[in-house]
Amino acid sequence: MKFEKYEVSISYFTDGNGSWTKVIGGQQCSCESFLYGECQGVSGHMGCHWNYQPDGSYAYWKNDIDPTAIEKNIACGSTPPENDSYIHPSSKAKENYRKFYNTEVVEDKNLIEKLEQGIPPEENASIDRPCTVDEIEELKQMGRI
Repeated sequence: MKFEKYEVSISYFTDGNGSWTKVIGGQQCSCESFLYGECQGVSGHMGCHWNYQPDGSYAYWKNDIDPTAIEKNIACGSTPPENDSYIHPSSKAKENYRKFYNTEVVEDKNLIEKLEQGIPPEENASIDRPCTVDEIEELKQMGRI
């Protein structure tokens, strides 16, 4: 399966009884900062580019499509969790690209047949289904469950 870094994610889920759901994920902003890494916003977002650092700090940097989102003469910054102006991750969750998705019920019989056979209809799509009894036993023997 080929997956480009910032393309839309597509996943198919089944209940194991023939019902399928398609989830199309939001596209992540492709802006990267050489200091802070990848933006965690959705593609085309307004406001500063942003992410959370391994130490928990909130990092932000200028967004060229919304230059007024950051103070004049400021290019970037980072705020540690103990600072009074820190933006907690729960406040940014609604802006995270993973929050942006559409869900559709799959009704096309031909598509369902392909999914049941484990054939993804899109090159970058994933298929998620319950394990069979044999697969569970195999995982137990491998010590994974």
